[in-house]
Amino acid sequence: MYTRCPGCQAVYELPPRALAEAAGVVRCGNCGKTFNSLSELFERHPDTSDAPLRGNGMPPMLEHPDMVQAELPVEYHNEPEPGPDAASAAEPLPEFDPDDSGPRRWLWPAVSAVLLVLLVVQLWALWQTPGSPVARWLGSSAQPDAALDPNETIQIVSRDLHPHPSLDDAVVISASLRNQADTAVPFPVVEVRFYDASQQVLGVRRLQPGEYLRDPEQISRGLPAGVVMPILLEFVVGTSEPAGFQMRFH
Repeated sequence: MYTRCPGCQAVYELPPRALAEAAGVVRCGNCGKTFNSLSELFERHPDTSDAPLRGNGMPPMLEHPDMVQAELPVEYHNEPEPGPDAASAAEPLPEFDPDDSGPRRWLWPAVSAVLLVLLVVQLWALWQTPGSPVARWLGSSAQPDAALDPNETIQIVSRDLHPHPSLDDAVVISASLRNQADTAVPFPVVEVRFYDASQQVLGVRRLQPGEYLRDPEQISRGLPAGVVMPILLEFVVGTSEPAGFQMRFH
């Protein structure tokens, strides 16, 4: 498999072990940009005009190989023939009564009801699991609740400010956002304020969802409930390197 850096278009061959260790997140050795290689994946070495692989949003169904059991050998034993009194000594078998009201009549309905309850419980558990196929399928038609305040519903799980790996006058902010609401919320406008060592404002920048997300369908679906989403923001700050920053949502 191959991946292509969205920043400088450099192409790299991905061994399976390297792809699995970082869950697809890699850093370009040419320009230093960090990106998800699964969104820029190719089967062969790509040309400039080639588009990366795209899925339909559902996990593929794998086919299980057929398993054929070998026929077991049959052994025959010589048994003595029954005597003339064997037929009279044998007891007659009871006839099957379809209207029998014994325990066997309710056995299969009870087993079917238990299996149905287990299936419903399992589907409910998958529905409550963020990112599962059932949650995505059932929640695909739900619209994000725009009435919720993003500063109250979206939690900043982690954030970090560090120098840009390849640009001397730039910095990189890495943050993880979590939706604490019970429903999906629209992706907010992210406001970043940079401060110097004396807590004076160096600059303010507001980023629309399309500036930190690439998938328009993901933007329209909003941030699902309970999902933690990492984001990377790059800023050119010039010669005044910030000592800290603040993030707010609008």
